[in-house]
Amino acid sequence: MKILGHIHTFNDEDVIERSLAALAAQTRPVDHILLVDNASRDGTLNRRFPIGVTVVRHRENLGTNGAVRTGFQYAAALGYDWVWVFDADTAPRPDALQRLMEYYEGLSRADRAAVWLLSCLHVDPPGIVSCYASGFLADRAAPVAVGGRLPVEIDATIWSGSLYRMEAVRSVGLPPADYVLDWGEYEYGYRGKRRGYRALMHPLSLVDHNIGGAPALQFSTYRVGPWSVRMRELPPIRCYYLVRNLLYFWFYEYHVRTLHTVLPCVIRVAKLVLSFGLRPLSHRQELRACCRGIVDGIGRRMERRYGA
Repeated sequence: MKILGHIHTFNDEDVIERSLAALAAQTRPVDHILLVDNASRDGTLNRRFPIGVTVVRHRENLGTNGAVRTGFQYAAALGYDWVWVFDADTAPRPDALQRLMEYYEGLSRADRAAVWLLSCLHVDPPGIVSCYASGFLADRAAPVAVGGRLPVEIDATIWSGSLYRMEAVRSVGLPPADYVLDWGEYEYGYRGKRRGYRALMHPLSLVDHNIGGAPALQFSTYRVGPWSVRMRELPPIRCYYLVRNLLYFWFYEYHVRTLHTVLPCVIRVAKLVLSFGLRPLSHRQELRACCRGIVDGIGRRMERRYGA
């Protein structure tokens, strides 16, 4: 089986060497590495890449979904059986791919045909095991509990550390470029679930995540007398796409559209907007991005881009 390692980058000069080295050092090697760059403005590409690495550079930033879409198109054109997707800030442990493939190859022929996604478990600084997987219930997406040594059923997870089977990808279709950032991988996992495919997370296949030490989602703590409150901190661009994509998915793409399915999404968006609304002077851009995301999500304006 031919496996393509995929890394997408945007201004990642500080971490790209580590992620490339980790992907190249697998005990079960990938057959090739594709680096898809989203028009980086730093020194990400100002280096000599080793043999076995192909670089594709977008003229503009197409977001994570756009980069993954390019990787899948490349894999399909060159006949790869699997694509192992990574953000540049993620470095797989040496046996991560071996564990995934040994598990898959031990399945029956029928079970192998049903699986389209195998995912790693993430380790965030300073050594915290994080599970980003979700299962789609009747009315919401719920976190998946991971424990023990055996893979667990999931429905969707983040792109980074996910191994997709290309035969299934051809059946499901390519990721939607219009999601750009945030929630696109969950929409894609949901689409695969609707087509009858299985996704699994292997708790012993580990990747080091946020190796640059600065995750996009952070928190600030505010103290008022004896009380303290933690509030989210997200860049405006992430605020826009998270709000827009959440609303669009739950209002228009999820197969059950009732108050029970959309209310959790509305509450989540409201909490995010409120966290910035309580700090209107210091978070004007975030608040404006959220409001625009609400308008475009409910208005089905998925073709719009932040900043355009």
